[in-house]
Amino acid sequence: MSLSSLFQGRAKGFTLLEVMVGLIVGTIVAGGVMGLISVSLQYKQRLKEKSRIQPVLEAVAQAILADPRQAAEGNLNLSALKDAPPVDISVVRVAERQQSGSNRMDQLYRVLLACKGQMLEFSVIIPRSEFQ
Repeated sequence: MSLSSLFQGRAKGFTLLEVMVGLIVGTIVAGGVMGLISVSLQYKQRLKEKSRIQPVLEAVAQAILADPRQAAEGNLNLSALKDAPPVDISVVRVAERQQSGSNRMDQLYRVLLACKGQMLEFSVIIPRSEFQ
């Protein structure tokens, strides 16, 4: 029996090893694609949440700038915005400064607004008479 007659009797096709390597490579590629899709969906969800919360924080900041006494409450709910989540307000006095030529003292405050993990920070000068 010659060597050529041995190989002619074998069926053509893939060996078990070739099939296993192909499955492993396919699984790695499919897993990578699924991971990218998952990260993309999570990013899209976070961006959607941020775009929903940021205008609420900006509206609260405008409300505080219009009426600084609202900052003292510590929590502000905007009734004008439908389904607006509550915003936590943290106010810290930074420094006092006296206006030149006046006995009136103004106070500088740092205001931190927090809502569902997002924050907005700004400074505001509030006359002492308005914030007591």
